[in-house]
Amino acid sequence: MVMFDAFIRFSGVGLLGLLAVYSARDLRNTRSAPYLFLASLSVMAAYVGFTIEPFRLPETLNMLVRFVDIPHLVFVWLFALSLFQRNFKLRWHHVAVGVIYSLPILATRFYQFEIAAWNPQPFVYTAEFFSVALMIHLIATTLLGRADDLLEGRRRARVYFVLIISFVAIAAALVEASDFRPPGMAFQTLWIATVWPGIAWTCFWILGAKPEVLSFSGTPPAKKTSQDDAELLARLETIMTSDEAFRSPDLKITTLAKKLAVTQHRLRALINQTLGYQNFNSFINDYRISAAKKAMQDPATNALPILTIAMDCGFNSISPFNRAFRESENMTPSQYRRSLKPSIPEIPQSGRLPRNQP
Repeated sequence: MVMFDAFIRFSGVGLLGLLAVYSARDLRNTRSAPYLFLASLSVMAAYVGFTIEPFRLPETLNMLVRFVDIPHLVFVWLFALSLFQRNFKLRWHHVAVGVIYSLPILATRFYQFEIAAWNPQPFVYTAEFFSVALMIHLIATTLLGRADDLLEGRRRARVYFVLIISFVAIAAALVEASDFRPPGMAFQTLWIATVWPGIAWTCFWILGAKPEVLSFSGTPPAKKTSQDDAELLARLETIMTSDEAFRSPDLKITTLAKKLAVTQHRLRALINQTLGYQNFNSFINDYRISAAKKAMQDPATNALPILTIAMDCGFNSISPFNRAFRESENMTPSQYRRSLKPSIPEIPQSGRLPRNQP
């Protein structure tokens, strides 16, 4: 079993090191790179520190490594969010979740290294609860965004990612919850063996993925438009502009594909490769924001609330409208509406205009 442990452990460390180097060198312009780098180093620390006796580091070094591996699941979570959540930005609540998750594990490390003498069980249960919560959130976020994702490679990766994460989570939970182990296998060996498939798949996928799959920013290479695609594009433009299909708040790519009598796969490829969109909502929202701007430019709508305009253009509520408008125009709808009003020169108290005013 020592040879098996050595193969799994050192191959895992090698793959994680490769991911760390690749993220720092080749993916540095993507928003996912920092989280992949930190996740790789933190999981590597777990592989090096949570080990059997033949591979045990000196006590002080082992303690340092075990503290480094504490937030590894947080970094995996952030990496998945940055990869699959279109509008992801690191915010205070992400940091708060990371701190809350890490504190009970930190407390158990204090107990393990005899820095503190408290009962570790409450901290262990708390850490397990937050681990499950992070996994559930990660899986839900990954799957919920799949319908609007226009990149087939990333759509497939979402499913594979969920499957591998679920496998690792379930296997690790079974290892933790039961005393079952193959004869002669240490708990540390079994743990790294359950995590290894996730590392191997991530390395295989990341190294083979196209750059645009790893980032929601940027435009994919333009595809030469065939005659069939040109005809489909013209019909799509007619439905979106003349028929104003975007005004339906429930418009999905499945509905649009049925209207056009084409497969979802072909429609996704057209919108992505010909028009340059990576997300279906972004494509629809461009029409909605354009219609909202046109409505606000009409003097007849000056008395209409912005919410009314937003809902008339296809938004379900004001929050997604504000978010989409800000992303498109770098200002809020209210600021845009105010910018349309003609500037009126200030009248001095004398009632006459300043000399430099006409």
